[in-house]
Amino acid sequence: MQRSKPKRERNVRPAYDRGLDLLARRMHFTAELRTKLSRRGYPEAEVDGAIERLAADGFLDEHEAANMLVRSLQRRGYGRRRLELDLRRRGADAAAAGAALERVGDEDELERAESVAARWRRAHPARDAAALARHLERRGFAPRTIGAVLFDSTDDAAGVAGVRGHESC
Repeated sequence: MQRSKPKRERNVRPAYDRGLDLLARRMHFTAELRTKLSRRGYPEAEVDGAIERLAADGFLDEHEAANMLVRSLQRRGYGRRRLELDLRRRGADAAAAGAALERVGDEDELERAESVAARWRRAHPARDAAALARHLERRGFAPRTIGAVLFDSTDDAAGVAGVRGHESC
């Protein structure tokens, strides 16, 4: 026979405290935090008050969250398109997202794409340039950047010829 556990009164924490817990794990955008608190059953008025208080206390900062996300994704080898998509998907404020993306330069993008391509080539030496192009596209690099990596590279001339439809000599 199973013994039932005694029912405990659930300690309901204020939305502000729950928001602090979530922000302690990682930075959140206002929209993300609002969604998470609402899903946990907090009333809209309490969520609004908690978000206002968290922002006033300096714990919730859209610009800092956008900058951190962009830096993190850049370090992990993602392109500008992916950065934009993730900012939008997570609900970043348009002004904060725009300011964070302004720091992403074309030269930096090309360097990141070349680094990603070099790692991919080491891991997949027998694959062709078209597969590399698809990989870079999935990582969020623009076609112009992908073309620069593929067609300006001297160490993959044979693979590039395959992409152009020519056989190597």
